[in-house]
Amino acid sequence: MARILLAAQDDVMRGYLARKLLRQGHVVSPVCGGRDAMHHCVPGAFDILIAQEQMDEIDGPELARRAGAAVPGLRVLFLSGFRVLPLKEGARPVLDDDVLETAFHLNRLTDEIDNLLAA
Repeated sequence: MARILLAAQDDVMRGYLARKLLRQGHVVSPVCGGRDAMHHCVPGAFDILIAQEQMDEIDGPELARRAGAAVPGLRVLFLSGFRVLPLKEGARPVLDDDVLETAFHLNRLTDEIDNLLAA
């Protein structure tokens, strides 16, 4: 079981993933984007941040940078359906190992969460 902060602007994806992760026994806090997620980034609150890579205002890589500064050791998994889009100016590229491209099978997400918890 993991405590997961799920940051996604896409309402349908956020709701679907939150329901599925809850059914698997995880504690999930779904939020609508990076700015909302930052309000929840306090030490000890979450094991894993799952974030859409492309979001308005604070995108996934910037959210990971800020959240990592606020919560050292926070594990991060990005969700992306648009790997060909350019990054925002000044953003650092995300390693492919950190990204789960949509559409993915729920078992793949479960495997990625297990891998992050074991790391």
